[in-house]
Amino acid sequence: MKRVRAITLAMPLSAIFLGILASMFLIALTGVSPFAVLKTLVTDGFGLSGKVAPLFMTLGTSTPLMLTGLAAMLGFKVGVFSIAQEGQYVVGAVIAAWLGASLDLPAFIAVPLILVLSMMAAALYGLIPALLRVKLGVNEIISSIMMNNIATFMLEYLVAFPLRADAGQKAQSAVINRDYWLYQFIYGSRWGLSFVIAVLLLIACYFVMYKTSSGYKIRMVGQNINFASYGGIRSDRVTIVTLTVGAAIAGLAGSMEVLGNYHRIMTGFSSGLGFDGLSVAMLGLSHPVGVFIVAILLAGIRQGAQLGLQISLSVPRELGAVLIALVILFVAISDVYRPYVEKLLSSRKNKKRREG
Repeated sequence: MKRVRAITLAMPLSAIFLGILASMFLIALTGVSPFAVLKTLVTDGFGLSGKVAPLFMTLGTSTPLMLTGLAAMLGFKVGVFSIAQEGQYVVGAVIAAWLGASLDLPAFIAVPLILVLSMMAAALYGLIPALLRVKLGVNEIISSIMMNNIATFMLEYLVAFPLRADAGQKAQSAVINRDYWLYQFIYGSRWGLSFVIAVLLLIACYFVMYKTSSGYKIRMVGQNINFASYGGIRSDRVTIVTLTVGAAIAGLAGSMEVLGNYHRIMTGFSSGLGFDGLSVAMLGLSHPVGVFIVAILLAGIRQGAQLGLQISLSVPRELGAVLIALVILFVAISDVYRPYVEKLLSSRKNKKRREG
């Protein structure tokens, strides 16, 4: 069991190491020192200096990644490779922007109401591909892509016409009621109450997944659906409920981005965070703790690339995306180098036995 856990942990770490190694090679081709780039990424992504420390900005940026990663993880747990988080994130954001600008209620009533209704709308939207997958056997990837496109086009229409606030060059909705803005610990950092909510959800998910009978059913369905059905688990129901809960969490991510950061929606609001959640779930080994760590890691890389590489070293910030893409690539081809990792771990274990 210890050997299996060691190998499971070593694979994503190996992917990250190989991704960084490949990135350093590409950086060297541009004539910039790879070590200077890595130092800048760490300093401007996780540093504690400055008026608003980069680390706090990274924590704020990681919040939607945690939630969309958690949503994707729930799909993985029931054996479904759903990529519908992008559309669900957009639906949650649209509902939050509409209600935030329309409601005239005390904040202590309006804010929870907006978050709950956004989650419900996203859950209903996520129920469609879940039912198509379970009841009709429709491939979840195809249905998810279609649902994402529908949500994106819906967003563009709404901000251009019914929800448009002015006749400016960029279509955008009205700013939500300032009383409904989620609290930020450090103004301008995007790190605030939404981060706390995301962490609490990750803790709750860990408890449910590994300490309750419901979590056991979810894991059994994902590992062997036939065995689960033979054991009396209603796999169809478990799959639908799990995917719907994941959709609600993705919708919560969108609504909290509106209430906590942007305070409105605009053209191009859909920024690929739903797809980023897939990367977080994959690199995080479909585990709540892994999702938490990887979300902060990826957010820090992007933060460092945006603040440091482009400004300090005149290196395109897209390099951060290249690094992340290379890490994902090495995760995808892990079967190629997995035997070497296993051999290395075995040799080190045997060496310790001989020395002992």
